[in-house]
Amino acid sequence: MIEGPIMRISPTLLAVSDSTKLPDIYHRYADKSKHFITGSFGKTEMVFNMQNWKEHAYHRKLIAGPYSFTNIKKMEPLVDVRIERWIKKMDELFACKRQKFDFAPWAVYMAYDVISEVGFGAPFGFVESGTDIGGLIQAFHDGLPLFGVVSRLYPFTEWIKSTWLGEKYFVVTPEHKSGFGTIMRFRDRLINERIEDIKMGKASGRVDLIQHFLSVRTENGDLLPIDYVKAESMLVLLAGSDTTGTALQTLILHILSSPRIYTRLMQEIDTATTSGHLSLAGIPQYEDVIQHCPFYIACVKESLRLYPPALGLTPRIMSKGGVELCGRWVPEGTEVTSTPWTINRDIGVYGSDVGVYRPERWLEDGEEKIKAYHKSAFWFSYGSRVCLGKDLALLELYKAGVAGVMEYVVGFASQQRFLTKRHVQFLKTFNVKLLKEKPSSFTVKGGIGFWSDIWVEIKRRELAT
Repeated sequence: MIEGPIMRISPTLLAVSDSTKLPDIYHRYADKSKHFITGSFGKTEMVFNMQNWKEHAYHRKLIAGPYSFTNIKKMEPLVDVRIERWIKKMDELFACKRQKFDFAPWAVYMAYDVISEVGFGAPFGFVESGTDIGGLIQAFHDGLPLFGVVSRLYPFTEWIKSTWLGEKYFVVTPEHKSGFGTIMRFRDRLINERIEDIKMGKASGRVDLIQHFLSVRTENGDLLPIDYVKAESMLVLLAGSDTTGTALQTLILHILSSPRIYTRLMQEIDTATTSGHLSLAGIPQYEDVIQHCPFYIACVKESLRLYPPALGLTPRIMSKGGVELCGRWVPEGTEVTSTPWTINRDIGVYGSDVGVYRPERWLEDGEEKIKAYHKSAFWFSYGSRVCLGKDLALLELYKAGVAGVMEYVVGFASQQRFLTKRHVQFLKTFNVKLLKEKPSSFTVKGGIGFWSDIWVEIKRRELAT
């Protein structure tokens, strides 16, 4: 049943597509619904799926320290090392050998190595090996359908989890041979190694996320339960890597798909570099990119708007007294959701070209419109439950994409046509061959999206002075 911007999508759930109602749905006192209690991530709740807003606020405060922008900025040199190695590896394997490759997995490799560096103290080695180590990325994708299905099956989910059948098949454990079970075994090995390092005095001075989880104290002075540490570490592995990789995939794909956008972006980056605002040697710094590459930042925002990596349902329970939404009274206790996919494509906010990748909208559409764009941005959830890893994700995106296009002339290999383009005075002539590759595709599993088949050719560029 549909009434204006409100749609009943199940007997218990209303979906709202009006972005101006986000503050009414996702306010700080709103509890999450049981949609999030699936057992797909294990038996112990993490901040992500805690329902009660007070419980969430308490635990979020305990673990939020290292996610603050101040601390993330301190980790920037670690991020730089991983991005630099990513650039060099692609240079060795593809640019020097003039070999085409699928950029899609390489975006995720970089994201996994960054999150493991800042989260666990060392890179997993995805970039170095050029492969999906241990099948972790595939395991994550394999585990998503179960999460998507069982999230809509309560109260059945609650009941089945209490039975031996549910314990065995619905609650994921490290003993499960595939899907999230694979990631759990990997996580447990990392945590056990760190606990041993702490016992042997080898972990002093560590500033990564896992060290914080193992050392933080509750208001009673107790360490966090190890099961809770494992739960939060699981979230770091899952949410902190694959989704950031997807955002980078979207960014590069859409930049390369438009000669107009690519040309303007390269002009901006090259001008900032020749003016001394971006370092020609080494990875561009976050503050420099923010200040001197506004069009690139607009490209990042437009990528997150058009293809948010996490685009599934995020239901809340309407608080005491209920609320009026779009002219209809919604009683307390009602389950209400919006989705990033629909909110970020709200014609009432973004206009009739809402489905078009147009980064200029974030710079040229007028102050009031741009303010409305930012207010309705539904990229990293919304309100008091906004993703803890938001600042780290943006740090990666603002640096990695710039670093890549500064280093290389990139040709996008679509299945339809190729362009031979002389990009102003900054770039050499780049000949792109017609390749018979699969079309790029965007897949959604369990509310999480990712790209495949982004085939490119790269060669080093020379910056005109």
